[in-house]
This record gives sequence, C-alpha cells and structure tokens, in this order.
Amino acid sequence: MEIFRIAAFVLVAAVLIGLIREHLPSYGILCLLGCSVVLLLYLLQLAAPLIEQLSAYADYGEQTGFSTVIKAAGIALASQTTQDLCRDAGLSSLAGKVEFAGRCLILTCALPLFQIAAESLAAFLQ
Repeated sequence: MEIFRIAAFVLVAAVLIGLIREHLPSYGILCLLGCSVVLLLYLLQLAAPLIEQLSAYADYGEQTGFSTVIKAAGIALASQTTQDLCRDAGLSSLAGKVEFAGRCLILTCALPLFQIAAESLAAFLQ
C-alpha cells in the first residue's frame, strides 16, 4: 500500500516541478530539492523498523561491521541524491565531484573493516 502513496507523491511532484520549471526554472530546482527531502524523510521513517531489526541482529556479532554498513548506506544515499540534483540543475561536473567525494567517504568509513580483515589474515598466517 505504501508504494501507491510513494508513486502518487512522485507523480504529483513531477507534474508540479515540470510546471514550475516551465515558468521559473530556478524555483523548479528548489521544488525538486524540497520534494526529494520530503520523500527521503518518509522513506527513512518506513525503514526505521528494518534498521531496528538489523541492529538487534548486529548485537550478536561484531558491532563495527554493522555500523560501517549503515554509515556507508547513508553516505551513498546522500551522495546519490545530491548527484541527481546537480545533474537536474545542469551541473554535471559538480555531480561528478560529489560522486567522487561519496566514494572516498565510503572507503574512509570502511577502513576499520579493512583493519579487522588484515589482522585476521595476519593471525591466520601465523
């Protein structure tokens, strides 16, 4: 049932953004940004039970791995949304830089996992 609400919101937003862009292109970008934020907040609300359940599963194992995956997913979501907004605004060069920054931040976030893997490999080889 939620998918129909999301689809209806996206269709209404697309029509609204199209109409606004036709007359006031600069406000079209702001409307797109606002609709994107509203949709992301709604999706985060829907994902809350999933995150709570995954967090409960993470208590059985290594907490570092789960928190790293959640951080990486958040970085990927934020950078992808920003890229899309930049491309819609006609700023493809800036979108490429946001993509690169997102990848660098995800790799930085994953450094503790690389360290754990290296320590495990070193212990295995000894």
